[in-house]
Amino acid sequence: MADAMRRLEWDLHHRIEATGRIPLEWHEIAQTPVRPGADRVALRLDRDVLRFFRSIGPGYGPRINLVLRTYMHARLAGVIRGAETAPEFRFAPPPERPLWGETAAGLGLGAGPDEAERGMEAAARAAERAKAARLGG
Repeated sequence: MADAMRRLEWDLHHRIEATGRIPLEWHEIAQTPVRPGADRVALRLDRDVLRFFRSIGPGYGPRINLVLRTYMHARLAGVIRGAETAPEFRFAPPPERPLWGETAAGLGLGAGPDEAERGMEAAARAAERAKAARLGG
């Protein structure tokens, strides 16, 4: 179970970096209905940013709010890191995806990943890089 969690964490943190693309689910920002209960604030935006959001059409204010909400959740999840990011999320996860059995081996409870596992993971990494290259990432 520990290996599954480590691999999932790696996948979540590296998806954007590995593919160079924003997840399709984030495109829902443009289609999400406005939620009531917002506070009115004065906010200065760069002209080009405001022009971009206005060009999308009516509802650009709530859309800007949804973009900010997405950014907030990405920061809270540690996907985007910065000075105010919690210390436990400031550092990048390991550059390579953890292998099955590494946790047990690290705890002295098993032999760790065998050559077959290493070979399968290397093939999966190569396929991921090839897919990213095809998609322009």
